[in-house]
Amino acid sequence: MTVDARHIRNWLANEVLPLWSHAGLDTEAGGFAEKLTLHGRPLLDADKRMRVQARQIYVYSHAHLLDWEPSTDGPTALEAAYHGFDFLTRQFWREDGGFVFSVKRNGSHADTRVESYEQAFAIFAFAWHFRATGDAAAVEWAERTLAFLDDNLGDLEHGGYHENPTRDLPRRQNPHMHLLEAFLAWHTTTGEDIWLRRARDIFALFRSRFFDRETGTLGEFFDATWAPATGTMGKIIEPGHHFEWVWLLERYAQATGEDVHAESEALYRFAETHGVDRNPGPAADLVFDSVLRHGTSLDENKRLWVQTEAIKAQLARMEFHDDTAAALRLEELLDRLFELYLAPGNGIWQDHLDTQGKGFSETAPASSLYHLFLALTEVLRVRDGILTLA
Repeated sequence: MTVDARHIRNWLANEVLPLWSHAGLDTEAGGFAEKLTLHGRPLLDADKRMRVQARQIYVYSHAHLLDWEPSTDGPTALEAAYHGFDFLTRQFWREDGGFVFSVKRNGSHADTRVESYEQAFAIFAFAWHFRATGDAAAVEWAERTLAFLDDNLGDLEHGGYHENPTRDLPRRQNPHMHLLEAFLAWHTTTGEDIWLRRARDIFALFRSRFFDRETGTLGEFFDATWAPATGTMGKIIEPGHHFEWVWLLERYAQATGEDVHAESEALYRFAETHGVDRNPGPAADLVFDSVLRHGTSLDENKRLWVQTEAIKAQLARMEFHDDTAAALRLEELLDRLFELYLAPGNGIWQDHLDTQGKGFSETAPASSLYHLFLALTEVLRVRDGILTLA
C-alpha cells in the first residue's frame, strides 16, 4: 500500500498531537510525561528525562508553525511548547550551570549527570521555540547553554566536547551530531553566520575523526584523543546514525555550499548494504539497530527511531539528488512503519521490534515523537509538497 499524505497528516495532527498534549502533559506537576502505556495512559511516576522535555518543546513549536492545533478542549500547541519550556528552564538547570539528566515528578533533581548530549538537545529545542514564539528568553537560554558547553566541556586540544565535566570515556559522536542539528536549526531560524561557523567546526570533526574513509563508516565510540575505542566498541556501527548524518550532511551542504557528496554517499551505501534486514519475513527491509564495521549484524532487533532516520535519508536523496531508487525505498519504509510500529493506533507506537516483526516494548516512550514528527513532516514537505517549513 501507499501511505498517502492525508493519512500521515491525520495521524500526526488528529491522533498524536491531541494525545501527547493531554495524556502526555503533566498539568499538575509540570512538564511532559516520560512515557504512556500502549493504551495511552500516562505513567507519571517515571523520572522525567531532560531530552524528552526538549524534544516535546520542538514537536509543539513545530506544530504551532504548521498551524496544527491539538484540540479545542485543551492546550494549544504553543501553550504546550511553553509549558515544556518553562518546566525545562526552571527545573533542570543546575546552580553552577548545565542541564541535569532527569528530575523526579515534583521537579527535584533525580539523575544529576550533566551530559553534552542533553545540552545539545536544549539548544535544538530553543531554536524551534524561538522560531515559533520570537521569545528572547529562548535566545538567552541557548547562549547560556552554549557558554556552559564551551567553558566546561570544550576540548581545545582535540576538538569537540567531552561527554561530561568528569570527561568519562568513551567519547561519542552522537552529541556532536545533535549539536550540528541544533546549529543548523538556529541558522535556519536567524540566518546568522555565527551558527554556520559552529556547524563547520562540527563538520570538520566529523570529516577528520568520526568518518572512516577507508570503510565508509561512521564511528560511534572513541578514546580521549578521538582515536577509535579499542576492542569491539570501536567497531560498532549504528545504521540509524549513518542515515541521520546523510540527512544532516545534505542540509549542511545546502546551507554552506560545501561538497559533502563523498561522505554522504559512503554512509548511505554502507547502511543500505549492511544495515538492512534482507531476509524474507515480517521484518524484511527494516534497519538493524547496530552492526560491526565489517558488516556483520550485532543486534537484529529494530528500534523505531532507526527507521525514521532511514526515511529522512531517502528524502534527502530525493530532494538533493533526484534519486528514484530512494523514492521506492521510502515507500517500503513508510509501509512498514505504519503497518508494524504504528499498529497500536490512536497516536501510540511500538518502539522496538524483534526479528519476526513483533513488538516487545511495554510502553510508548515520548522521546520517539521527535523522530516521528520530524521524519513524517519531511515526507509531507519533500514527497508530497504540501508543507513549506523545513
